[in-house]
Amino acid sequence: MMLELRTDPDRQALPTPHFPTRMQAVVWRNWGLVPIKRLASVLGASEKQIKEVASGLGLEMSATGNEEIWLKRGYITIIRANWHLLPFGQLLELLGWTEAQLAFTLKEDDFLWIKLGSFKPWMEPVRYRPLTAEEQELTQQIRETVAEQPDLRRAGTESGTGTASGAGAASGTGSAPGARLEKPFAFLDYGRKPAALHQGELREPAPGEIRLDIPWTIEAPDATPILESALERFATRHEQVWGTKWSVRRSSGRAPEAPANPVVRIEIAADASVRSEDHAVIVEADRITIRAAAETGIMRGLQWIAGQTGQGRIPYLMAGTYRRTTKFDLRIIYSYSAVYGDPLLTPESDPYPEDLLERLSEAGVNGIWLQSVLYNLVPLNGLPDGMSANWEKRIAGLRLLVARAAKYGIGVYLYCNEPRSMPLSFFADKPDWRGHTEDGSATMCTSHPEVQAILRDGISRLFGEVPELAGLFTITMSENWTHCYSRAVNGITNCPRCAQRRPGEVAAEVNGIIAEGAFRVKPEARILCWTWGWASGWGWTEKEIEFAIEKLPDNVVVMATSEEAIPTSVAGVRGRVADYSMSVVGPGDKSLRSWQAAQARGLRTAAKVQFNNTWECSAVPFLPVFQLIEEHLGRLNESGVTGLMLSWTLGGYPSLNLALAADYYWDTDSHARPSIRERMENKFGSAAGRAIADASAAFGSAFRQFPFDLAVLYFAPQNFGPANLLHLNPTGYEATMIGYPYDDLKSWRGIYSAAQFAGQFKKLASGWKKGLRLLEAAGRKLSPGTERAYDELMTAATAAYLHFYSTFLQIDFVRTRDRYDAAKSPSVRLKACRKLIDIARAEAGNAGQLRELVVRDSRIGFEASNHYYYTVQDLREKTLNCRSVIEELQRIERQLSDR
Repeated sequence: MMLELRTDPDRQALPTPHFPTRMQAVVWRNWGLVPIKRLASVLGASEKQIKEVASGLGLEMSATGNEEIWLKRGYITIIRANWHLLPFGQLLELLGWTEAQLAFTLKEDDFLWIKLGSFKPWMEPVRYRPLTAEEQELTQQIRETVAEQPDLRRAGTESGTGTASGAGAASGTGSAPGARLEKPFAFLDYGRKPAALHQGELREPAPGEIRLDIPWTIEAPDATPILESALERFATRHEQVWGTKWSVRRSSGRAPEAPANPVVRIEIAADASVRSEDHAVIVEADRITIRAAAETGIMRGLQWIAGQTGQGRIPYLMAGTYRRTTKFDLRIIYSYSAVYGDPLLTPESDPYPEDLLERLSEAGVNGIWLQSVLYNLVPLNGLPDGMSANWEKRIAGLRLLVARAAKYGIGVYLYCNEPRSMPLSFFADKPDWRGHTEDGSATMCTSHPEVQAILRDGISRLFGEVPELAGLFTITMSENWTHCYSRAVNGITNCPRCAQRRPGEVAAEVNGIIAEGAFRVKPEARILCWTWGWASGWGWTEKEIEFAIEKLPDNVVVMATSEEAIPTSVAGVRGRVADYSMSVVGPGDKSLRSWQAAQARGLRTAAKVQFNNTWECSAVPFLPVFQLIEEHLGRLNESGVTGLMLSWTLGGYPSLNLALAADYYWDTDSHARPSIRERMENKFGSAAGRAIADASAAFGSAFRQFPFDLAVLYFAPQNFGPANLLHLNPTGYEATMIGYPYDDLKSWRGIYSAAQFAGQFKKLASGWKKGLRLLEAAGRKLSPGTERAYDELMTAATAAYLHFYSTFLQIDFVRTRDRYDAAKSPSVRLKACRKLIDIARAEAGNAGQLRELVVRDSRIGFEASNHYYYTVQDLREKTLNCRSVIEELQRIERQLSDR
């Protein structure tokens, strides 16, 4: 088996001393994730024997039944859980995969091989065997520990409905009666029926307010699917919320007649001088007119009306004229839940279900994106036919997605990182195509005319197959190995052709070839050329960036990461932002200069941002730092950019953050944009809204203390939080990129000293806790009907705190462990030993509190390209891990105390 060559025999798998046997660890970590029958086959046991092992550990059959979805949507979680437990052969059997499937996933599923450390640790196969008497005694202790911390699904309520109390969510003390409990992936049902409001709760309309809680008639012209869908959604939602049914009447070809009800009149008049989403809403006593140049503008007008009544929680609109002009006409986001590797091949794993499309549209999104590999979508000249297997099925899936998204005013974009590198054997009969060579692979040199033709024609064919595809965005430096400079450290390539050219020239040319291929079929396609990776480490100076922008073709969009290269000074340590951040507010000088260079030559510009979360903490769907988002959007408004890419693979949830950001997507001629406090008061009530705004301000202030560095983002434990195990003895393993933090404090801390690093996470956790107290107090002042929205906010904020606080504790644990190991004085060792016990106890508490949140909210711990960072079982395992660590430390404590 070729995969076995990736196993490193010199690196032993991590031990699991908190389990009596590794066989039990395999059953524990896979319980409820993999079918019992398959688990039994992998371990060479009967199903009855596996059930007995599980029962002995305190695991229950009620945790099973969700295995199919885990294997389809949580396979990365399964791979990560077993990387140190099972050799490749057993791992393949566990997944039910071929070797080719796993090899493809390790390579193409967002750098999974790198996330796993770029090696497979060595271990013996694991087989079932009966437990010894000593192992049975230790197993009984595990069972007792599990019984002390029952799953809320067993200990709380049998019901799956209701709302968790805000106070319970904040304190992590348990589930309130009637608490909503969710299985993993429950969030995939994005449909959330809005709470109905009763007439008795409404005040009388003020002078000038027009009532919308009475029957109205919508007069509309004959509609295409976009307008038809928008009208249907609006009428359905209005009836759900306000209990009033609105009718729709076609105005085309009808003689005017006096309607029995007030009228909403839809007017569409083509006008090339305005954008398709621009609209005006004229509110009069018995008539509302929505006017736009295109159906998408009408849809946005309807969404605005729904949003206005929803914000104020009253079905009234003030009379007047509301003109809304598109400020950012491109607003792209990634699915919160899409399978990253090959989503179009598995229609049952729909990357954008209807309810998600609807909620994203309501949050102002008008573009969605998917990862793609060109030869998977269309056959390419000169490439083996087998490389494009099932391309027709993927194209059919893409066409279907494009058509579905269009009903919501959303275009589909593909991430185009082309052309892909190939193994050296590929070039045996075409040596002229071979470019930069490294590690047994080489680029298809884009300076070669035949390679250029392959790429250009492939893009043209893609748009020919899916003419309604909205566009592409590119990364031309180092995300994957593409052209000869794409991963050329310090701008040095061993390709003889490209070595005679500048990196900016080659990167611009690749963008130009892609754009030419698209424009040949669809001149109006949007091609976003992302400057990600145009950085000094790859040989790019500021002049080289300006040179590349000058060489780009006309009609493309230049996109820069807003916060990139902003100088930082945290704990007195100077650094700069790489990739993206929410704790550091953009835009920075580098992105501004790139946009200015593009605008000077007539190119449109876009900002890559993150408004929900970042690798600073990606295990929660959104970080409620509203003021930081507002500050960022205010600055972007002044920059001249007209497009926003709202997320990478993380940050795609239709959250309160995105709803707040949507206020900035439009210019209005007469109405001021509401403040954060006003928005919160409108949504949650005056008293609660003020407290929530203050809590968010506290979160934002605390978040600015985050010790930003690229190494911290990728290697520190803040994305895994309490799920990362404690190790009493150093593991010797180096942390991996968003994969395994291990106990590698040196990699975690990046540019900071250990003391500085610990100090910043302590400040962050302490400041965030102050915000939690304010948020918890707001829960006692909520307006009726806002409890669920508040609970989501409280859960996200609490989970973020547990991740930040746990990261501080883990830093403190490693530092204290190192002091203990280095100490020669028994008194110093005793003091360190007792502190380690305290930390382990606190971490066990964090794991328990986070587990209570996880069983109430299936979004906690999930990120699309990493699947679940942890499961309920992982958090329970952390409790066992802490107990094992504490018992060993207490034994040492007794020895030291007796001296």
